[in-house]
This record gives sequence, C-alpha cells and structure tokens, in this order.
Amino acid sequence: MTLRETDWWGAGLLAGPPTDAPWAAARRTVTYGQLRTQVAALRHTLRSYGIREGNTVALQGARSFTQMWALLALWSCGAQVMLMGPGLRGRELGAVLDRCRPQYHLSFDAPGWAAGTFHDECEVLVRRLVGGRPARTPYCLVQFTSGSTGIAKAIGRTPGSLTTELGRFRAIGGMPRNGEKTLLLTPPEHSFGLIGGLLHAMNTGAVPVFAPDTGARSVLDTCRTHHIAAVLGAPAHFAALAAQDDAPPLPRLRVAISAGDVLDRRVHRRFAELFGVRVGQAYGTTETGIIAVDAAGEHGPGTVGVPAPGVQIRLVSGELQVRLPGSPYLAQEDPPARFLADGGRDPGGWLCTRDLVEVDPADGALRLLGRLDPPADRRSLTAGTAQRQLAARTVVRHLGRGGSLPV
Repeated sequence: MTLRETDWWGAGLLAGPPTDAPWAAARRTVTYGQLRTQVAALRHTLRSYGIREGNTVALQGARSFTQMWALLALWSCGAQVMLMGPGLRGRELGAVLDRCRPQYHLSFDAPGWAAGTFHDECEVLVRRLVGGRPARTPYCLVQFTSGSTGIAKAIGRTPGSLTTELGRFRAIGGMPRNGEKTLLLTPPEHSFGLIGGLLHAMNTGAVPVFAPDTGARSVLDTCRTHHIAAVLGAPAHFAALAAQDDAPPLPRLRVAISAGDVLDRRVHRRFAELFGVRVGQAYGTTETGIIAVDAAGEHGPGTVGVPAPGVQIRLVSGELQVRLPGSPYLAQEDPPARFLADGGRDPGGWLCTRDLVEVDPADGALRLLGRLDPPADRRSLTAGTAQRQLAARTVVRHLGRGGSLPV
C-alpha cells in the first residue's frame, strides 16, 4: 500500500496556506503553490526510483530550495530521512554510512557552492548504496551531532517529537511570527535551523529568507532588500555583523537569536549599539531539541532563558540533564552512556547534556558555565573526500539537472 500525500506527519504545513502565499525567498520568491508543485513532482520521480515508505535516504550537499523540496517529498513518501551536513566527510562520513546503512544517498550540487552559500535550485545525484537497510525505527528524521567529542552520533526524531517541538516554539515569546520575513543563517541540517527556523516558519506563517552567502555584506544586503524582521544565526554570524562599523540601520529588525554556542558579551553590546536590537540566545541539543530560549536577549550573554514549555530538567553535580520519553540514539551507545534510562517497562530517562549549568533562583533562567567533555580533533576525523567514501558504497547513480531528476 502506498502512503497518500495527505497521510504524512507534516502534510498540514504544506497544504494549509493559500496558493499565492509566499513560502520562502532567496534570489527569487517561491509561493506555496510552487512549493506544492515541486514537492509533488519530486515525490513522483523519487518513487520511480523505488523509494517508498520505510526506505532510508540520506540527504547531503548544497543548501538550496531543491534540498528542502526533496526533504518534504521524501517525508510525504514515508521515507526515513537522514539529514547530513557538508561538514560530514572523510573517515567520519564512512563510519556514519556504515553504522546507519541508508539505502539511498541524495547529493545536491551547484556551481561555486561551499559551506554558507545558498542556491535556489541545483543538480541532484541519486545513489543506491551497497548494504542499505530499511528503517527499523519509527523515526521520520535522523540528524547528526556536531561530532565535537568524536564521531558524529545519529539522533532519531519521531513525527510526534517534531510536532511537540513545533508547539514549544510557537509558545515561546518573541519567536518569528505570521508575515514576518525571517533570515535563516543557521543551516537546515542543524536542529534549530530546521525546526526552529524552516518548520516553525511554515507552522506560523513567517517567511524564511536565505542570503546568497553568510558573509556580513551579503547578510546586510539581504536584510535591506527583504525588510527582514528576524535573524536566526550562530555567534560567528552576529560577530561578523557587529564588526561592520559602517553598517546601515535595519529599521524592520525586531528580533535576533543566536544558537550553537555562547555569544560573546562584546558582540552582544556592539550589535545592540548598531542595530537597536539585543541578540537573544537559543539553547538545545540534537538529542533533546530546544531546551531554552531568551528571544529578546533580556538575560544577556551566557544566559539562555528559562526552559521551554514542557521541558523537564534537573541538575546532577552541576550537569544539566533533560527528560526524554526514550533514548534518542539510533544505535547502542558506547559507554559511558549519555542517556540514563529509568529501567523497567518505562523507556523514558534523562539525557546528560555534558553542559555545566546553574539556575538563577530569581527567575529560573539557565546560565551556561562550560563543558565536561574535551573537544575531539575534527581534522583527523574528516580527512579525505566525501566522493571517495560514497563511490566505494554505490550500486547505481542517477543524475538530474536544474533541480529535476531524470525519469
């Protein structure tokens, strides 16, 4: 039996808005009508390659509308999508492919693409991989940790967990709202970029906007051209913007939220001086999703706001732990385990974030104090090319151009 287009978990996000409503913008604006057409066409083509409900498919490559259309098309097929960033390469990519065993790998390519660039449409290369396995779990999405302490870990998200997190973002004050153009600098393969950025925008009526690249000048030009109201990025993005002493004013800017690391106090102060907006912070992990957000930047650098609605936390010897309904890991953990199961019939437990945190007794806001784990040597883990790792595991290749796939 084939999954119908209206049966997947996010069908309402795709089908709800009017045909002429703007979905997203980059060099051009894409409406929801055009989005639905592109997703339906990709769904049909991907099914012609044999991709069905329960298949496992990795996505990797140039950030683009094409990549996002493919993600939505695969979900509508009922596939389990493994979203891989361009930084996953070399020995680490080989290890991840061997552990996760996706049946297909879709890569996206465009002239001049690099980390931080965005392309409206691009070529798609579909590979069927050796030894791929169908999904053995209920996860619709598999994301990967940053690998800051070793080989990236595969994290599974169920449709229910994504829906719950979207509800949390909607309930958090200050997040992008209906009609606001929101510049997304955080990449979609990251949890905050995908769920707090793209999917939250679709859930609330905000309009995601993508700059051609994440350099400060390109970002400022995009903000002026599109009358940006919200910017979601990483500390490095805001540091680059704060260094532009001759930056023009951004009168439409209402909120700026940094995620991925602690924001420097000097950047926080200088950005507010230049643009009249305090940079807020969002804190979470790939395993847990969002934990806390201070969208308005009221608490200042180092403090990430109070826990998001429905998030349960505890401190054990200073380490923050977050309650989860079950282990988020796709594979069995190597000791010491990060997920501490309750045991018995209840699969729930506590996720050890390895972050040292203190809680402000006055308002419950979380302040980050440091990490417990030493960083790994990322250069040795990612040495080599993705092409070599993929070539050794490929059975069949199909190439499409201009964002389409050959039938």
